[in-house]
Amino acid sequence: MKTLILTLVFLTFKSILFAQCPLNMANIYSFNVNNVQYEIVKENLNWTSAAACAVSRGGKLVEINSQQEQDSIFRYVNLAGIVASNTIAWDGGQASYLWIGGNDLASEGNWVWNGDNNGSSIPFWIGTASGAPVGGLYSNWGDEPDNWNQQDALGFAFTDWPLGLAGEWNDIFATDQLYYIIEFANTAKIQENPTEISFSVFPNPANDEINVKLPDNEMGTIQITDLLGNCILVTEVQNTISIADLPNGIYFLTVSSGHKASTQLFVKE
Repeated sequence: MKTLILTLVFLTFKSILFAQCPLNMANIYSFNVNNVQYEIVKENLNWTSAAACAVSRGGKLVEINSQQEQDSIFRYVNLAGIVASNTIAWDGGQASYLWIGGNDLASEGNWVWNGDNNGSSIPFWIGTASGAPVGGLYSNWGDEPDNWNQQDALGFAFTDWPLGLAGEWNDIFATDQLYYIIEFANTAKIQENPTEISFSVFPNPANDEINVKLPDNEMGTIQITDLLGNCILVTEVQNTISIADLPNGIYFLTVSSGHKASTQLFVKE
């Protein structure tokens, strides 16, 4: 009977906790790239609780599958107003990190994407720092992983550490209390958000010019920035923009109108 009561108390506490997850909506920084919405949650949870919170919001801890996605997330992490000292993993070279959706909790050295922690996973790395990607899948480790004292969860570095740079990945204790990044599987959440503008950029990659397709009669401004956040161009909304003079690389195009704004990534070749 005592065991049953304790179990019910635990389940009740857990349901209350995640019904209020996150505790303060002001701690969410939202952005979208290429019609995928992400949230940076500036509240401290361990990896398992962060994954549960992500699921409660209709998403999962982000699973990063390309250099473009990596670069986009790194840019917005640096725009989110994060105080580095509030999200430190002392076992990760005393650097600051955010949780993303990888771990090797089930089998040491077998790193998988499992951002919703539901048991269904995609292997992407095997071994330590000298290991190898699985099936050519993307990764962005520092000189890691090293499994120091059983580090089993994946952190996205916000600051440098002795074995890596900001933006790279590190294996750290799953019990660390960190901020975290959520991604959403479809555009449904974006469409519900009145602060977002739906638009497309094509061709992508592009050589001399890009076309911007916006909703009818949408007014506002277009801003192009590079990966470092430097402003390259600001112009009124228009359908065609010349990029012939831009160096080859990755850029962000943001459309702003009143209190609404959305960003998409494009590549100049």
